[in-house]
Amino acid sequence: MSRALAISAVLLAALLVFAPRAWAQSGVSMGDGPGFLVAAPTNVNKTLQLQGGLGHVGQADFTNGLGSVSVTRASLSADYSIFHLSYDIDYFKWAGKDALGRRFGTGGGLTPWKTLQDITLQARLLNNRFSDNWRYWVNAEVNASYEVVAPGAVGVGLDGGMAYDFWDGWMLGLTARTVALSALNSDLFGDVELGLAVAVSQKTLRRTLQSLGLLQDSGPGSEHIALNFAISTQEKTYGLAPDNPIYNSGYLSVVRSKVGLYLDYLPNKALTFSVGPEYHYNRKYKLYNKAGSYKSSHDLDNAWGGFGRILWRF
Repeated sequence: MSRALAISAVLLAALLVFAPRAWAQSGVSMGDGPGFLVAAPTNVNKTLQLQGGLGHVGQADFTNGLGSVSVTRASLSADYSIFHLSYDIDYFKWAGKDALGRRFGTGGGLTPWKTLQDITLQARLLNNRFSDNWRYWVNAEVNASYEVVAPGAVGVGLDGGMAYDFWDGWMLGLTARTVALSALNSDLFGDVELGLAVAVSQKTLRRTLQSLGLLQDSGPGSEHIALNFAISTQEKTYGLAPDNPIYNSGYLSVVRSKVGLYLDYLPNKALTFSVGPEYHYNRKYKLYNKAGSYKSSHDLDNAWGGFGRILWRF
């Protein structure tokens, strides 16, 4: 996490050093919605929202050699009321197949997997405040994650958290997440993840930067441009295909962490276009056999990537 914070500091420092003058010249300013998020509650949408995204992580070696991989992700999602439905598919491009064969024990010429897919339905159960400074949220979800054959690894779980407004809209808190998987094994079943939640709305962030003299007042047209900064960490378990060369009908747990800085363009109230660079770190693949017993873990080097999306509001 220290490296992630260092990268975050570099991105934010570059933003503070170079952005104010550019904003003064171009009228670019911060948006009004929540944007600086490590882990924060998701809001209820009163109208239908559709989103399409495309991201790429550059080629990275495994930390002790023996192969490398790059990943391209496509995603679609819909939000309405308390519900969020999403579909993601990752495409893997491997390099050094002979080395990969030695790493995974599959022999030369075989790739570990080509795609990973995930379907998730989430319901936002709670998102509220008690007293003036405390906020809490709870979400429930069910997902199916698989290599080729659905439903693969079926998970049912809860995630939530509590945060305290410690200074003028800056919030700090704790999050918790637990998912019960269809593989009823102690290595996969009933895990609990705890994390740190940091959140601030861009309106508050803009006000803070303006008070420090680091951001100019908004100019005409600035409501169409926004900047977002985000940190996220995720661990997702997928069911491998019956003919997977490593563990047929086994399981793969993918750990992903990233820091991103995004530029949003809002031509009107219905559309948002976003694009920006990302730094991916703390990446690993953990393998389990058909019974769900842990077998091995494979760490990847850090890598740069990028992400773009289109959001429609109806």
